[in-house]
Amino acid sequence: MTINSTNRLCKSIQLIVDELCPEKWSKSIFINEYIDHALSVTQINHLESPTRVSLDKLSEILSLLPEVETLKLSSLSFSNPTCLSEKDIEFVFCLLIENHITKVFLKKMVQIADIYFLSLISPRINHLQINCINYKHVESVVGFILTEIKTKTNCLLRVMCFCVATLDDDMGEKLEKMIKEVNLLADFMTKHAMDKIYLQWK
Repeated sequence: MTINSTNRLCKSIQLIVDELCPEKWSKSIFINEYIDHALSVTQINHLESPTRVSLDKLSEILSLLPEVETLKLSSLSFSNPTCLSEKDIEFVFCLLIENHITKVFLKKMVQIADIYFLSLISPRINHLQINCINYKHVESVVGFILTEIKTKTNCLLRVMCFCVATLDDDMGEKLEKMIKEVNLLADFMTKHAMDKIYLQWK
């Protein structure tokens, strides 16, 4: 396992966890020793894992980094790709309650469990960015998450951003039409920029 820390801004430190293979840790040093060393010289606000990570390992890392505000993940590993187990759900709430995460970026969303994960964390953060396969994927995620948070009065989520490689100019308008037709949001706006669709509401 290797960890790289980069100073993006004066007070904004990012920790990149390159490798999460437990069998390799014993050959070098344990993860808590890496993080303790980094925290002895700086405060870490952003965590990124460019490799697949399990919820329990993510929870372990975040328990050592209570000041993390931004979480950027390549993809998540669940015990069941079609749903979340009670243990998975417990890990989700632990990693959110014990940290100050406000922004989550998910690079790959390839299983149903990813959507359940996002629906659980969405009320507790204010910004979600997700890489999607195509527009239909965007529509499914928006419908699921907005339906889930619609009944929650204390939801903090206000911005969702979707990255789509093959993004057409009219996809923003199509998304607006879908949201209005099923009455998911009242006061909102969409914006299309490059390969991204932004959905923002009050």
